[in-house]
Amino acid sequence: MKRAMQKKRKEQFILLTVSFIIILSVSLIFGAFFVSARENSAAGTDTHYKSIRIQSGDTLWDIARDNMTDEYDSIDEYINAIKDINGLESDFIQSGQYLIIKCSN
Repeated sequence: MKRAMQKKRKEQFILLTVSFIIILSVSLIFGAFFVSARENSAAGTDTHYKSIRIQSGDTLWDIARDNMTDEYDSIDEYINAIKDINGLESDFIQSGQYLIIKCSN
């Protein structure tokens, strides 16, 4: 009887310890995620967009050169971003067309 009670207490202690470790691990993982999200938000990572109307003679290269933000390493990278935002499959744009572009704050 005494051994059975000791065994039960030992099992309860092990279960409690494992449960505590699991809860602690999950809390640390979620805590790290929320701290990371808060840091990104505090760093001023707001994204701004504007709509521009294409004028006769405009090219994606000209638009990118005049509006490229610091987050891009090259005009080609920014042109690809403009194409992605606007669902363009080629570099062809027309006078009178509107494009959404990423711009500085």
